[in-house]
Formats: sequence, C-alpha cells, structure tokens
Amino acid sequence: MKKKIFIDGEEGTTGLQIYERLENHPYIELLKIKSKNRKSLSAKKILMKEADLVFLCLPDVASIETVALGKELKEHCPIFIDASTAHRTSREWSYGLPELSNEYRNKIKNSNKIAIPGCYASGANLLIYPLTNKGLILNSHQFIVQAVSGYSGGGKKLIEYQKNSNTPFFYYGLDLNHKHLPEIKFHSNLEKDPIFLPSVANFYQGMIVNIFLNKDDFVKEASFFEIQDIFRNFYKDQQFIVSKFHKSIEFSNGFYKPNLIINSNNVEINIFKNDKKQQLIISVNFDNLGKGASGAAIQCMNLRFGFDEKLGL
Repeated sequence: MKKKIFIDGEEGTTGLQIYERLENHPYIELLKIKSKNRKSLSAKKILMKEADLVFLCLPDVASIETVALGKELKEHCPIFIDASTAHRTSREWSYGLPELSNEYRNKIKNSNKIAIPGCYASGANLLIYPLTNKGLILNSHQFIVQAVSGYSGGGKKLIEYQKNSNTPFFYYGLDLNHKHLPEIKFHSNLEKDPIFLPSVANFYQGMIVNIFLNKDDFVKEASFFEIQDIFRNFYKDQQFIVSKFHKSIEFSNGFYKPNLIINSNNVEINIFKNDKKQQLIISVNFDNLGKGASGAAIQCMNLRFGFDEKLGL
C-alpha cells in the first residue's frame, strides 16, 4: 500500500520541488489541498488525519502551529518532516543529516519528527563534524565558514528581487548572526559559533561552503597530512557523498563553480591543500535545492519508511 503524503506549503520553492520529485515515486500517493483552502486549519487538519507523513514547507511560526494542530489528532497524528528552522536544535526532533553518524541515521529511521537542515548548515556540518567528532580539532576552535549560494536559496522574494535587479553578487548576514549558526554549533558540538560569511551570486541554484585551516589547528600534526584519507574514510559508505583531493579534481576551464551540481542530492567534498604553506581549504559543493532542501527531505522520508534511500532522487 502506498504511503499518503501531504505537502503543507506546496506552492513555495522547497514544497514545489518535493512535489515534483515525488510525482513519480513508486510508493507515494500525494494528497492535494485546494488553493482556496491553503490557510484553512480545518482543511489542513482533515488532510493531516489522512496522511502518513506531512512535509512542512512553512515559516517557523506556521510550522510550530501546524505541529500543534497535528498533536490534536492524537493517534492519527502524522509523521512530520519540517523544512523550517523551528526544530533543528530540539532534542525531541531528529536532525535530517544521516551522513553524520549511525546515531543520526537510526534516529531518523525511528522518528516521527524530523527537522531538515538549512542548506548552509548542511555544508558546514558535513565539513566540521568529522573534525570535531574524531578529536582532530578541538571543539573550542574558532571555525571560519564562507559560502556562496544561488539566489533560489532565498525563496520567492529573493528570486523575484534577483530577476528584477540582476545583482551580480552580494554578501549578507553581516551582523554575524545568521539563522543557521545555532544548528552548526549544536550538531558539530562547538563551544562557540563559527564566524560565518554567506553570499549570493547571480545563478539560480547550487552552492559551495568552505572552511579554512592550517596545520597548527590540528591536535596532531599528522592529521593535516592525512586529511584526504580522513574524509574519504568518514564518508566511504554514504551513497550521496564523494570526497576528492585537489590533485584528482578536474574543473571545466580550471574554475571551481558553485553551480556544478544541480537537480541532484549528490555532494562533493573537495580538499585543496598546500603542504609547503601548511594551509588547507575543505570545501563542499552541492545543490541548495537538492541536498540543501527538498532532496534531503525526500531522503529522510525514504529512510523513515524503509525505502531505498535514492528513490525519487
């Protein structure tokens, strides 16, 4: 029997992508809400009662309200997968980045409340977690994270703005208080927020997240020279992640572009190192609308229902 799925916020960027990806999923039946009823709590409640799982593609406040509405259904309350920032550091919710550890993966498989990471946080945690979890770099280290994303990451408002302004590039989050920082600090077990500089460029989708290190940042000097093996071994069993070392990385015209991976849930971790200068850039390249949003949501749904992790992706 197919699982019934309701996407609350289907008309938004993430919701629309989830809908399009699930249309041909062999084990899913999509429940539709009439356009005029999108904000009707009673209409949503009827669909939630029928659904096995609800994707929440809503602002934080609306997401919290919808979860509370679902609780009123008691034994008929569906599984929630939330794409907002509302529950990403809650211990009552599983965090939808199964590649971090078997503990994260197993919690997703057995959870009725799954929070999908923010796109920047996905990248930062995939880079930082292996370093702190394995004790290679101290949790007290001041990480510096720089990122660039396509303008679709800002949703409908930024998409419309960019179409009208055609701005080539801009930084933002210059108050050093970006909304993804709490989940990076929490899930990578850091003592302090990273210094984070996000940016948006004039392309629709795709992104790169970078961290910068030197040999002295490592607890053991050898870790600097073994970094490519460390990342390769950490993610060797993950279907969507591949790690590459700079000597084996080939880019078109020699340029590393943030829109190399689009319409995909795949992730490339690229390691650039200068042994003589003892400097290192660890970078992750992926689709902000894929692994950074809708792809991650569907991956978590597949895990929760025991489907093949790649179905619909």
